Amino acid sequence: MKSGIIGARGAGKSTVFHALTGLAPVTGIADARNRARLGQIKVSDPRLDFLAEAYGSRKKVPVELTLLDFAPNLKEQKEGAALDQSLLPLIRDLEALLLVVPEFTGRNVPLAVAVENIEGELVFADFDQAERRLERLKKERGEVEFERNALERCLRWLEQGQPLRTLDWTAQESQTFSSFGFISRKPALAVINCDADRAPVVDDNLGVLHGRGIESFRLAAAFEAELWELDADGRGELLAEAGIEAPARDRLITALYERLGLITFYTASEPEARAWQLRSGASVVEAADRIHSDIARGFIRAEVVSYNDFAALGSDARVKEAGKLRLEGRDYVIQDGDILHVRFKV
Repeated sequence: MKSGIIGARGAGKSTVFHALTGLAPVTGIADARNRARLGQIKVSDPRLDFLAEAYGSRKKVPVELTLLDFAPNLKEQKEGAALDQSLLPLIRDLEALLLVVPEFTGRNVPLAVAVENIEGELVFADFDQAERRLERLKKERGEVEFERNALERCLRWLEQGQPLRTLDWTAQESQTFSSFGFISRKPALAVINCDADRAPVVDDNLGVLHGRGIESFRLAAAFEAELWELDADGRGELLAEAGIEAPARDRLITALYERLGLITFYTASEPEARAWQLRSGASVVEAADRIHSDIARGFIRAEVVSYNDFAALGSDARVKEAGKLRLEGRDYVIQDGDILHVRFKV
C-alpha cells in the first residue's frame, strides 16, 4: 500500500511524514527526478502475533504501509499555491493520497477552501489528460467509440469541478481506464494537521469532504513527531494526557484500510508467519497471486480456516478434528482473517 503526502507549502507535510514514520523528512530543495523519501510503517497485528506463536514461526512478516514525502520545488510551487505541479507525474502510480490541511496556530486555512484548492489542481490535471487523449482518439480508426464516449463523460464531470472518484463508473470504464492514472480518482484522506489540544476533536462539518468522496483524519503532527524521542511507555503516557486514544500511525492504517476497502489474510508455518493485504471481494486466486504468481498460475485448491476458528481451537490438528478446515476452489472470495494453504502445481 503506497500513499503520497501532498498539499500547500507550510501545511506541515514533512512533519506529518516524520510523525507517522519516525524518519527525518526530505531536506533541501530538489528539482531532480529522485525527490521522494520512502518511509515504511509496519502494521501492528495481534492476529499475526498469535499465529507466529502458535506455529513457532522463526520469522514474522507484517503488512507494510509505504509513505512518500517529496522534497519541495520552489520554482513549481510558489507561496500560497495549493500543489506542486511537478509532483503530478510522481503521484499517478500511488494507491492513495494524503491531503495535508493546516489547522494549527498561525496557519488555519478553512477546511473547505484548502481541500477544494488541492482538488482543483487534481481535477484540472485529469481534465488536461483526458482532453489530450480524446484529441488523439479522434485521429484514430477502429473500435474506439466506447473509449471516446467514456472520456467525454469524464470531461463533462470534471468540467463541473468534480473529482473522478465521485463518478459512478461502470465495470467496463474501470477496466478501460485502469492504466490511465487519473489522480482525482484515487482514494484520498484529508489529514487535518492541528495542535495537540485539537487532535481529539470530532468534526461535524465535513460535508465538503464527503461530497468529494474524502474522509478526514486528525493529526497533531508536531506533537507526535516529538514522541519518537521517547520509549513506548512514555509515548503512551503523553498520548493519554492529550486525550489521543492511539498513535497517529495506527489510526492512519485503520483509516486507509477502510477507505481503500482492504482486508488481511494470512499464511502461517514454522518457517514464517505472514500477513497479506488484499482488496475486499478478491478471489482466492488473486490472493494466491499476492503470494507468488506461480502459485496462482498452478492453482488447484486452497485449504482455508478462519482466524477466529483457529484462535478458538489453537492448532491445525484440532481445526481438522472440528471440521473447520475447508477446501475451496478458485471462485472462493477471501474473507478478512482467512488463513490459507494453497495447493498448486506448475
